[in-house]
Amino acid sequence: MRGRDITAQTFGRLTAIEPTDKRASGYTLWLCQCECGNKKLVSVNHLMQGNVKSCGCLVKEKQWTPEEIKQLRHLAQFTGDEEIARRLGRTTDSIRGQRNTLGLKSGNPQNKQWSQDERNLFEILIKQGKSNEEIALFMNRSQSAIKQAKYALGYREFTVRKWSEQELEQLQELAKEKSIGEIAQILNRDWTTVDRKCKALNLTTQSKKVPTRDFTPEENDYIIKVSRYMTNEQIAEKLDRTEGSIKAHKSRLRKKGIIVASYSKIKARYFNSLS
Repeated sequence: MRGRDITAQTFGRLTAIEPTDKRASGYTLWLCQCECGNKKLVSVNHLMQGNVKSCGCLVKEKQWTPEEIKQLRHLAQFTGDEEIARRLGRTTDSIRGQRNTLGLKSGNPQNKQWSQDERNLFEILIKQGKSNEEIALFMNRSQSAIKQAKYALGYREFTVRKWSEQELEQLQELAKEKSIGEIAQILNRDWTTVDRKCKALNLTTQSKKVPTRDFTPEENDYIIKVSRYMTNEQIAEKLDRTEGSIKAHKSRLRKKGIIVASYSKIKARYFNSLS
């Protein structure tokens, strides 16, 4: 008895060509052609039940590549298993199993999952041009977590601009009579970069405290605009002012009926809404 004829039928990647005289566990072995070009003898029982779907190439293709593992390590910092599975084209069980193998436990504080609201807010802050430090402070995350999340989402940091010899000479001269904020504006660099370079070179700049200087309309607009996501200390650094002067000026603006947001209150309301 030859059994069932499955000639030319397809099972996964295998196409049955012809039966052979060989048997396994009482079932006829069929010569099958795989889509990859290889041929393989497969029991008709395994073909009918779907136990074998390729010559073995399908299993090899599903093995984790170094690049996939690298992506998983980064995505696991802030993305759930279902989202990772969608991005990598794998099943949730496969993601969970590999994550456990790599020791990326969801209960690990360093691997705290990001909620959908946090991810949406994160991308908004990036598009607004906020620095890693500002995003980390607002979202109550470490700067390392912010950098890893940026990398996983495909956002690349700008290449650090090296200090030229001419800039270093200018910096040494400007430090004698200018504040860090003024130097940053002249050299077209951010406040933090100038501050770090001055400390590295042991340069003492002029005090940024200017108590008698009035706030300009431009400074007023800036304070009103950034108060939602920047602390008084950060605003003071950007405007080359003291933290106390920023706080006092906000109070004066509110007394005039101008709406000035409170960063601490907005942050508290946001994280309370997540709990």
